[in-house]
Amino acid sequence: MTDEDSFNRIGAPPRLTGVAVISDAWTDAPPDEADLVERARAGDPKALRVLCERELPRVERLLGRLLGPRRDFEDLVQNVFLELCRALPGYRRESRLSTFVGGITVRVARRALRPSAYDKRRGPMPLELADADAGPEGQAIARQRLRRLHAALDRLDPKKRIAFALWALDGRTPAEIAELTGAKVPTVRSRIYHARHALMEDPEVRALLGAGR
Repeated sequence: MTDEDSFNRIGAPPRLTGVAVISDAWTDAPPDEADLVERARAGDPKALRVLCERELPRVERLLGRLLGPRRDFEDLVQNVFLELCRALPGYRRESRLSTFVGGITVRVARRALRPSAYDKRRGPMPLELADADAGPEGQAIARQRLRRLHAALDRLDPKKRIAFALWALDGRTPAEIAELTGAKVPTVRSRIYHARHALMEDPEVRALLGAGR
Protein backbone atom coordinates (compact mmCIF):
# COMPACT_ATOMS: atom_id res chain seq x y z
CA MET A 1 0.00 0.00 0.00
CA THR A 2 1.35 3.42 -0.93
CA ASP A 3 1.39 6.52 1.28
CA GLU A 4 -1.41 7.93 -0.85
CA ASP A 5 -3.57 4.85 -0.28
CA SER A 6 -3.11 4.86 3.49
CA PHE A 7 -3.16 8.60 4.02
CA ASN A 8 -6.73 9.32 2.86
CA ARG A 9 -6.50 13.06 3.43
CA ILE A 10 -5.57 13.55 7.12
CA GLY A 11 -8.09 11.19 8.64
CA ALA A 12 -5.65 8.28 8.70
CA PRO A 13 -2.06 9.46 8.30
CA PRO A 14 0.50 6.81 7.36
CA ARG A 15 2.61 5.42 10.16
CA LEU A 16 6.16 6.70 10.02
CA THR A 17 8.56 3.85 9.28
CA GLY A 18 11.92 3.06 10.79
CA VAL A 19 11.11 4.48 14.23
CA ALA A 20 9.67 3.09 17.44
CA VAL A 21 5.95 3.56 18.04
CA ILE A 22 4.94 5.01 21.38
CA SER A 23 1.54 4.71 23.00
CA ASP A 24 -1.19 6.91 21.57
CA ALA A 25 -2.78 7.25 24.99
CA TRP A 26 -2.59 10.56 26.81
CA THR A 27 -4.63 12.39 29.39
CA ASP A 28 -7.66 14.49 28.54
CA ALA A 29 -5.36 17.51 28.19
CA PRO A 30 -3.65 17.30 24.78
CA PRO A 31 0.15 17.62 24.77
CA ASP A 32 1.77 20.92 23.89
CA GLU A 33 3.19 21.43 20.40
CA ALA A 34 6.75 20.32 21.25
CA ASP A 35 5.51 17.09 22.86
CA LEU A 36 3.08 16.52 20.02
CA VAL A 37 5.84 16.89 17.45
CA GLU A 38 8.07 14.45 19.31
CA ARG A 39 5.28 11.89 19.54
CA ALA A 40 4.51 12.28 15.84
CA ARG A 41 8.20 11.99 14.89
CA ALA A 42 8.33 8.77 16.92
CA GLY A 43 5.47 7.31 14.90
CA ASP A 44 2.47 7.97 17.15
CA PRO A 45 -0.49 7.98 14.70
CA LYS A 46 -2.80 9.88 17.07
CA ALA A 47 -0.24 12.65 17.54
CA LEU A 48 0.35 12.86 13.80
CA ARG A 49 -3.38 13.13 13.16
CA VAL A 50 -3.83 15.89 15.74
CA LEU A 51 -0.81 17.73 14.37
CA CYS A 52 -2.21 17.62 10.83
CA GLU A 53 -5.64 18.75 12.00
CA ARG A 54 -4.09 21.73 13.79
CA GLU A 55 -2.12 22.78 10.72
CA LEU A 56 -4.90 22.17 8.18
CA PRO A 57 -6.57 25.63 8.37
CA ARG A 58 -3.23 27.43 7.96
CA VAL A 59 -2.23 25.23 5.04
CA GLU A 60 -5.56 25.75 3.26
CA ARG A 61 -5.43 29.50 3.83
CA LEU A 62 -1.83 29.82 2.65
CA LEU A 63 -2.35 27.67 -0.45
CA GLY A 64 -5.46 29.65 -1.33
CA ARG A 65 -3.56 32.91 -1.12
CA LEU A 66 -0.61 31.62 -3.10
CA LEU A 67 -2.56 29.88 -5.87
CA GLY A 68 -6.06 31.30 -6.02
CA PRO A 69 -8.98 29.21 -7.38
CA ARG A 70 -8.04 25.72 -8.56
CA ARG A 71 -9.92 22.50 -9.18
CA ASP A 72 -7.03 20.47 -7.75
CA PHE A 73 -6.92 22.44 -4.48
CA GLU A 74 -7.82 19.49 -2.24
CA ASP A 75 -5.19 17.33 -3.94
CA LEU A 76 -2.57 19.99 -3.26
CA VAL A 77 -3.58 20.22 0.40
CA GLN A 78 -3.19 16.46 0.66
CA ASN A 79 0.22 16.69 -1.02
CA VAL A 80 1.37 19.13 1.67
CA PHE A 81 0.50 16.67 4.42
CA LEU A 82 1.98 13.72 2.57
CA GLU A 83 5.24 15.65 2.32
CA LEU A 84 4.96 16.68 5.96
CA CYS A 85 4.65 13.03 6.99
CA ARG A 86 7.78 12.18 5.00
CA ALA A 87 9.74 15.19 6.26
CA LEU A 88 8.72 15.12 9.92
CA PRO A 89 11.35 12.58 11.07
CA GLY A 90 14.00 15.05 9.93
CA TYR A 91 12.44 18.05 11.72
CA ARG A 92 14.83 19.20 14.45
CA ARG A 93 12.85 22.23 15.70
CA GLU A 94 15.46 24.64 14.35
CA SER A 95 12.48 26.73 13.18
CA ARG A 96 8.89 26.99 14.33
CA LEU A 97 6.60 24.18 13.22
CA SER A 98 4.41 26.69 11.38
CA THR A 99 7.48 27.82 9.42
CA PHE A 100 8.45 24.22 8.68
CA VAL A 101 4.95 23.41 7.40
CA GLY A 102 4.79 26.76 5.60
CA GLY A 103 7.99 25.94 3.73
CA ILE A 104 6.50 22.64 2.57
CA THR A 105 3.33 24.45 1.50
CA VAL A 106 5.33 26.97 -0.51
CA ARG A 107 7.25 24.18 -2.28
CA VAL A 108 4.00 22.41 -3.19
CA ALA A 109 2.58 25.72 -4.47
CA ARG A 110 5.71 26.44 -6.50
CA ARG A 111 5.50 23.06 -8.23
CA ALA A 112 1.78 23.60 -8.86
CA LEU A 113 2.55 26.87 -10.64
CA ARG A 114 4.52 25.10 -13.35
CA PRO A 115 2.55 25.44 -16.61
CA SER A 116 2.19 21.70 -17.12
CA ALA A 117 0.45 21.32 -13.77
CA TYR A 118 -1.31 24.67 -13.50
CA ASP A 119 -2.83 25.40 -16.88
CA LYS A 120 -4.35 21.96 -17.37
CA ARG A 121 -6.11 21.71 -14.00
CA ARG A 122 -7.55 25.11 -13.29
CA GLY A 123 -11.20 25.43 -12.49
CA PRO A 124 -13.80 27.51 -10.65
CA MET A 125 -13.74 27.51 -6.89
CA PRO A 126 -15.03 29.88 -4.19
CA LEU A 127 -12.57 32.64 -3.34
CA GLU A 128 -11.81 33.95 0.12
CA LEU A 129 -13.74 37.14 0.81
CA ALA A 130 -12.25 40.23 2.39
CA ASP A 131 -15.32 40.64 4.63
CA ALA A 132 -17.79 37.83 5.16
CA ASP A 133 -20.30 40.30 6.72
CA ALA A 134 -20.31 42.69 3.76
CA GLY A 135 -23.66 41.45 2.44
CA PRO A 136 -24.42 39.88 -0.97
CA GLU A 137 -23.49 42.96 -3.00
CA GLY A 138 -20.27 43.57 -1.10
CA GLN A 139 -19.29 39.91 -1.35
CA ALA A 140 -19.95 39.92 -5.10
CA ILE A 141 -17.67 42.93 -5.51
CA ALA A 142 -15.00 41.27 -3.35
CA ARG A 143 -15.17 38.10 -5.45
CA GLN A 144 -14.86 40.08 -8.67
CA ARG A 145 -11.84 41.99 -7.37
CA LEU A 146 -10.14 38.87 -6.09
CA ARG A 147 -10.63 37.16 -9.44
CA ARG A 148 -9.03 40.19 -11.07
CA LEU A 149 -6.13 40.02 -8.64
CA HIS A 150 -5.57 36.29 -9.20
CA ALA A 151 -5.73 36.80 -12.95
CA ALA A 152 -3.02 39.46 -12.60
CA LEU A 153 -0.97 37.17 -10.37
CA ASP A 154 -1.18 34.48 -13.05
CA ARG A 155 0.94 36.68 -15.30
CA LEU A 156 3.80 36.93 -12.81
CA ASP A 157 6.90 34.79 -12.60
CA PRO A 158 6.13 32.09 -9.95
CA LYS A 159 8.89 33.26 -7.57
CA LYS A 160 7.66 36.85 -7.71
CA ARG A 161 4.06 35.72 -7.34
CA ILE A 162 4.81 33.65 -4.23
CA ALA A 163 6.88 36.42 -2.62
CA PHE A 164 4.18 39.02 -3.31
CA ALA A 165 1.31 36.79 -2.15
CA LEU A 166 3.11 35.96 1.09
CA TRP A 167 3.74 39.64 1.68
CA ALA A 168 0.50 41.28 0.52
CA LEU A 169 -2.09 38.55 1.12
CA ASP A 170 -0.61 36.60 4.03
CA GLY A 171 1.03 39.50 5.85
CA ARG A 172 4.52 37.98 6.05
CA THR A 173 7.64 40.09 6.46
CA PRO A 174 10.48 39.83 3.91
CA ALA A 175 12.55 38.00 6.54
CA GLU A 176 9.79 35.44 7.07
CA ILE A 177 9.34 35.02 3.33
CA ALA A 178 13.07 34.48 2.93
CA GLU A 179 12.93 31.70 5.53
CA LEU A 180 9.95 30.06 3.85
CA THR A 181 11.34 30.23 0.32
CA GLY A 182 15.05 29.74 0.96
CA ALA A 183 15.90 33.09 -0.64
CA LYS A 184 17.89 36.03 0.70
CA VAL A 185 16.00 39.00 2.13
CA PRO A 186 17.21 41.46 -0.58
CA THR A 187 16.07 38.97 -3.23
CA VAL A 188 12.65 38.74 -1.61
CA ARG A 189 12.36 42.53 -1.45
CA SER A 190 13.28 42.76 -5.13
CA ARG A 191 10.69 40.15 -6.11
CA ILE A 192 7.99 41.96 -4.13
CA TYR A 193 8.92 45.30 -5.67
CA HIS A 194 8.84 44.03 -9.24
CA ALA A 195 5.63 42.05 -8.67
CA ARG A 196 3.91 45.07 -7.15
CA HIS A 197 5.09 47.30 -9.99
CA ALA A 198 3.65 44.89 -12.56
CA LEU A 199 0.35 44.52 -10.71
CA MET A 200 -0.12 48.27 -10.35
CA GLU A 201 -0.53 48.54 -14.12
CA ASP A 202 -4.08 47.24 -13.65
CA PRO A 203 -6.24 50.08 -12.17
CA GLU A 204 -8.67 47.69 -10.43
CA VAL A 205 -5.85 45.70 -8.89
CA ARG A 206 -4.19 48.95 -7.84
CA ALA A 207 -7.41 49.95 -6.05
CA LEU A 208 -7.69 46.53 -4.42
CA LEU A 209 -4.14 46.77 -3.09
CA GLY A 210 -4.86 50.17 -1.63
CA ALA A 211 -2.44 52.22 -3.69
CA GLY A 212 -2.55 55.90 -3.02
CA ARG A 213 -4.27 55.64 0.38
